[in-house]
Amino acid sequence: MAANVMVFSHPNHEIAVLGTIARLKPCIVFLTDGGGEDRMAQSRQGLSSYVKPENLHFLRHSEASFYDALVGHDVALLSSVAEQVRDVIVDMNAEAAYCDAVEFYNPVHDIALPIVRAALRGLDDLPVYEVPLVHQRASDGGYELQRAPSALDSQSIWSDLTDEEHASKVSTLRGGIYQSLFGQMGDMILAEVPQRAQREQFILGRRTLPEPAPGQRLRYEERGRALQSSGDVRDVITYRDHYAPMFESLCPPTA
Repeated sequence: MAANVMVFSHPNHEIAVLGTIARLKPCIVFLTDGGGEDRMAQSRQGLSSYVKPENLHFLRHSEASFYDALVGHDVALLSSVAEQVRDVIVDMNAEAAYCDAVEFYNPVHDIALPIVRAALRGLDDLPVYEVPLVHQRASDGGYELQRAPSALDSQSIWSDLTDEEHASKVSTLRGGIYQSLFGQMGDMILAEVPQRAQREQFILGRRTLPEPAPGQRLRYEERGRALQSSGDVRDVITYRDHYAPMFESLCPPTA
C-alpha cells in the first residue's frame, strides 16, 4: 500500500501541517535529533494521536554534523543521509514526498529539499512538496510563521482544515508538549500559529537551486557572523560558499 513520506530536518516541525498529517497518516522521517532526546520525545508525544509509532523514523544525526558537512562540503555524509531517506521512500512505496521548505532561515532546514531530491534520483515521477515553516519578510525584517513569501503564491497549494481538524491541531499545539520549540520561538507560536492553523500551505517542490529574492536577508548568515564576532563559532555558513555548492552537488543540473 502506497504512503506519503514527510521529511523534516528537526523534530517539532510537524506542527506546521498536523491537519494534513491527520488526513494522510504519513510516514515521517526526522533527519536530525533537533538537539537531543527531549525534542524527539516531544514529537513522539505530539504525533501519538496522528501517526503509528512504527511510521516515525528518527535518523538521529546531530545538528553539528550537518553544520560541519556544509562548512567542509562533505557531500558524502549528506549523500548517505539521502540514501537513508531513499530506503524509507522505497520501503513505503511512497506516492508523494514532503520536506522543509528552503527559506534562508536555517541552513539545516534548507538542506532537506536537496536531500529529498537526491533520495528520489531515478524516481522523478514522485511529486515533492515543500512545507513552509518561517521566513523573514524583506519589507520589515520580521518573521512570518508557516507561510511562504508572496512571491511563491503561484507555486502554492492550500489545504483547508475542517473545524474538527483545526480544533485538534490547536489543542495539540496548546497542550504543553512542544516545550523545546516554545523555548526557541517564545510566545510567537501561540500568538500567531492558531490564527492561521486552519489553512496549511505547501509549495511545489523546486528542482533547481532556489535563490534569495532581491534584498532578502539571510538570517543564518547574519546570525553566523554575530556568533563569529563573539568567538562562539569559527566558520560562518553562507549561501554562496556553502549552501549553493552543496545543493548542486546533491542535485546536479540535468543536461
